[in-house]
Amino acid sequence: MRRVFPVVVLSFVVAVGLVAMVLQPSSLPALAASPSDEAPATIPLAASVESRPVLLGASYRADDTPLDSTPVVDPSAPAAAPSGSPAAETVAPQPAPSASPIPKPKKPKKPKAATKTRKAKNVPDRPLDKHKGKRIVYDKKLMTVWLMNKKDEVVGKYPVVGRWDRPAKGTYRIFSKSERSGNPNSKVTFNNMVRFTYGPDTKSPIGFHSIPRYYDGKRMHPVSALGLPIATGGCIRMSDKAAKAVYDFMKVGDLVVVLPSP
Repeated sequence: MRRVFPVVVLSFVVAVGLVAMVLQPSSLPALAASPSDEAPATIPLAASVESRPVLLGASYRADDTPLDSTPVVDPSAPAAAPSGSPAAETVAPQPAPSASPIPKPKKPKKPKAATKTRKAKNVPDRPLDKHKGKRIVYDKKLMTVWLMNKKDEVVGKYPVVGRWDRPAKGTYRIFSKSERSGNPNSKVTFNNMVRFTYGPDTKSPIGFHSIPRYYDGKRMHPVSALGLPIATGGCIRMSDKAAKAVYDFMKVGDLVVVLPSP
């Protein structure tokens, strides 16, 4: 009995080995090949397809391209310009801001004449005469004097004290100048006298000069009164600075324009 058992076991092991050798070449596919093999091993198409993840709504071809390859468009995304077009290379223009209305220039207000107690209003920057070139313009209505150069530019504008009835409106020429002058009858002196006409009754010269001062040095009227028609003589009274500007600017023979009174 002891001799029979080893023989049976040995026979069983040999039988199992033979079965394994017969079944090995036909049942197990060669999944990998060594570099010395003549042909590379391939994986069946079915296995390759089955190894892909399942995608809902699309099936794959053998070249991995979806049969339904229509791109999904986000309706909120901006439309892309074709490649190579000018729009694809430039930034889309932004909407232009709405243009604000251009304000219309304000119409200048009509000047208002001076009175004995109120100065003129809305005095323009330029005189209202029609002459051109170098001149001095005296507007009796507005109690204002302008100095104009050869280019018809305003180089000076000054309030004055005068009277409406003289000198008469019209054009004149400067005939004399004096740095210092006076009137012994009124016991006053004044500086920078520029004469251009004569009084209708006294035949005394009329011109532009500084506010007269009495012999004690007191002014005939304050500087704050400039712009009012309160003069008693016929001359045009100015501040010291304005009288000096007129004296230096105007020459003998230059034009003087006197505009009418109210």
